[in-house]
Amino acid sequence: MDVPPQPSTTTATATTKDRCRTTMRTGHAYPPDALGPSPSLGELLRTWRERALLTQERLAERAGLNVRTIRRLENDEFRPRTTSMVLLADALELDGDERAVLAAAARHRAVPGRREESAVRAVTAPQQLPADAGAFVGRERELAALEALGGAGDAAVFVVDGMPGVGKTALAVHAAHRLASRFPDGRLFMDLHGHSADMAPVDPAGALARMLRALGVPREQIPGHADDRAALYRSVLADRRVLVVLDDAADERQVRPLLPAGPGCRVIVTGRARLTGLEGARPLSLEVLPAERAVALFRRVSAGDPRVRVAAPGLLAEVVQRCGRLPLAVRIAAARLRARPAWTVEHLLERLDGDRLAELRAGRLDVAAALDLSYARLTGGRRRAYRLLGSRLRGDFGVEDAAALLNAPAPQARRLLDGLLDVHLLEEPAPCRYRFHDLIRLHASSGSRPR
Repeated sequence: MDVPPQPSTTTATATTKDRCRTTMRTGHAYPPDALGPSPSLGELLRTWRERALLTQERLAERAGLNVRTIRRLENDEFRPRTTSMVLLADALELDGDERAVLAAAARHRAVPGRREESAVRAVTAPQQLPADAGAFVGRERELAALEALGGAGDAAVFVVDGMPGVGKTALAVHAAHRLASRFPDGRLFMDLHGHSADMAPVDPAGALARMLRALGVPREQIPGHADDRAALYRSVLADRRVLVVLDDAADERQVRPLLPAGPGCRVIVTGRARLTGLEGARPLSLEVLPAERAVALFRRVSAGDPRVRVAAPGLLAEVVQRCGRLPLAVRIAAARLRARPAWTVEHLLERLDGDRLAELRAGRLDVAAALDLSYARLTGGRRRAYRLLGSRLRGDFGVEDAAALLNAPAPQARRLLDGLLDVHLLEEPAPCRYRFHDLIRLHASSGSRPR
């Protein structure tokens, strides 16, 4: 009697790997003609366990689970917790595509005799974007850059930075609304309060918990440790197309855990600091508006006010120049005129010739208060440099000018200037040439700044 040859270990392992490659390409754990169109969660786990040359006992040990749990999962006897799926994916060393297949199988497997539900609850895709800016003008170049996010080779993360009041949030929200149709699985928005008068910066662990709940993870299934939450967050988003907007970031440490890893997701981060340490992110620094765009914004916020409609273009150009062409200041000036029926555009201009920072305040909109928050985050040495340089120097200046005024060696002066540049409290129009924005210079010169 002839005995058929037994496959070698090498051959068996190669066959298993071939099956797993099929999984990555088609979503099937085995060839489609063997199992049909929808492999079960148990079949997937068994295939990947065999590929890793693990027994059920060894996989349970690696994943920190009970071996009975592994047996029941491979027999499709119950629905796993999302955290268990993360542990198994880590233990099996699954790549991004395989994790996506595993997550899909875990969500869609029916349990006999029970109402269909998933480890991550089936919920409406989150729609968390704030309302779009009612008056948004300009920024065509920046919008084009953000709308090119989905192109091949583009980075998944954009960081929009700039001085206080330059319109970072307005741009991010406006762009997100225009991009919304590309992300059918939802849009997440998180205010990180990196510069807030009444709130501390949001802790990444807390932000992750809120975002996981918005994505449908039950509160009781959210891990306690921040690293585990970040891993679960990445797993949940692995096979979804979600746009994430992280507004007012304080630093890289706060942002890094909130970045998804899946290729279908995109992130727009806004912040006052240049997040140069955020690997792979594309920076997009905002400048103040060109004069004609600043006038257009003033007209738009004025909402057809006849005083503005009949005003000479040169007069409006003077108003927005007094506002430093800073979008926040332009909006405040237009809002103040609209709220004062007795005023004329000429009267507004006269008032802006006085204490401009005092005039550029309307309710919670306040240019000086926004600058105060940036100043409060400076170290002692940078605060001193900000006050001295801003109050004593006019126009462009160089490192030597700063070193002489600060009574510091040139290398130390350069580091202080770099620190102010990084948080957009100083401009560098040319290499090693510096200047203050007009409103920032006024703020630095104010005697009310804490020392």
